[in-house]
Amino acid sequence: MNQSVLNRSRNDKFAFVLDLPLALKKQTDLVMSKAYNANQIQLTTFGSPVPSIRVSEIKVPFGGQVYNASSLSRPSYEALSLKFLIDNTYQNYWMLWKWLNLFNDTENSTTELTKIIPRANGEIGIDNPMSDFTTTFSLFSLDEFNNKIVEFKYTQAYITSLSQIDYSFQGGTEIICTATFIFNQLIVSLLKDINVSNC
Repeated sequence: MNQSVLNRSRNDKFAFVLDLPLALKKQTDLVMSKAYNANQIQLTTFGSPVPSIRVSEIKVPFGGQVYNASSLSRPSYEALSLKFLIDNTYQNYWMLWKWLNLFNDTENSTTELTKIIPRANGEIGIDNPMSDFTTTFSLFSLDEFNNKIVEFKYTQAYITSLSQIDYSFQGGTEIICTATFIFNQLIVSLLKDINVSNC
């Protein structure tokens, strides 16, 4: 009998694949001495990386009782917090930190969002290219053989925080950090047929 795909005893059963935002790919990292020319990065994440999904109800009083009907609309999603393992050279943490820093620079408290840039017609104006700062990322649930089962795709997403880093040499554990994202849409796709009788 095959092992249940619901076994989540290991920390690497979710793969986090992030498309780098265009604003970050336009920059050259002086610390790493290279440009962000990669289109995607992958991080190991764990926990419960899927928010609650709702289509809310409407309560309609009638005849001394209350009838529940669907609102046919979705409320805004809650922020998504993802725990991930920091690599040995801190490069995955650094790239997320650089992305967050685009919204408010830690040294001079400016933002790349409101830079004065030339428009196509030659005029100078202030644009707000939020689309360059948002991205799409996917969380894949993996089975015991690291095959992708389900894809949770988050669109128009951007980072809002990085948590503190707690590490102790006495514990001997891997370094964990939490990144928080805001997004606008969540698309779920089943990538593999699961034979329930084998679970």
